[in-house]
Amino acid sequence: MAHAKRALKYLVLGLYCVITLIPFLWMISASFKRPQDVLTVPIQWIPAVWQPQNYRQALFEPRFTGYSIADFMGNSLFVAVITSLLSVFLSTFIGYGFAKFRFRGRDALLWGMLSTTLLPFSSVVIPLYLIVRALGLIDSLWALIIPFAITGQSIFLARQFIITVPSELMDAARVDGAGEFHIFWRIVFPLLGPAVATLGIMTFLFSWNLFLWPLVVLSSQRQFTLPLGLSLMGLGSTFLVDYHLWMAASTLAVLPPLVFFLLLQRPYLRGLETLSGLKE
Repeated sequence: MAHAKRALKYLVLGLYCVITLIPFLWMISASFKRPQDVLTVPIQWIPAVWQPQNYRQALFEPRFTGYSIADFMGNSLFVAVITSLLSVFLSTFIGYGFAKFRFRGRDALLWGMLSTTLLPFSSVVIPLYLIVRALGLIDSLWALIIPFAITGQSIFLARQFIITVPSELMDAARVDGAGEFHIFWRIVFPLLGPAVATLGIMTFLFSWNLFLWPLVVLSSQRQFTLPLGLSLMGLGSTFLVDYHLWMAASTLAVLPPLVFFLLLQRPYLRGLETLSGLKE
């Protein structure tokens, strides 16, 4: 009976994976096709004529805006990498304070920050825009970095990992005369590999896929990130969509986060296992 349940579970998961992968397989197939072969019915999963030059054309050829997918991808990489680095450092540093120090209002402040994750992003777009405008960051890539470099969710996640670090290590360092930042940077942070991987991947994917906020704060197309660029690069003319180039560009857009995830896959999975077993 147990074997039958396990087989059924794997069968359901396998079918789900196949159904999930079908759109991606069609995207990859269409990225190698000629324009007239993309929307054929029934679907031709294997292109009749292979056109790998679609990728070169989609990546480097300027379209309506005078900028190419390579330009937009560079902007997205800058935003995603800088946001991830800032989020990892700031979240773990602040999470260290919440995890290992007791001060008045600590729990209320922590839960207050965490409660901000319950708000839909659309409800805070206007006040966030006013803050960014007051800082003079409109139409700047830093407008995409600073608001998301630290969040209540990332602080809470870092705190949950740091709780598991034995306090005796920090007490011994204090006895030896080490300062708090030295303790955090030389003792606590090196033990947070799974936490760093988890925070880095979550922040990178969030920044990479962000569409609404860049649409609000960016006006010049030279600052556009990849999601905004794809919305422009997919158009071949007023009445025609270059689906083959759009699919090639979309396939290229998947590669950086995929590579980033594969590089941090092992510590990320260990982090999820650790986090799922934590108790307050």
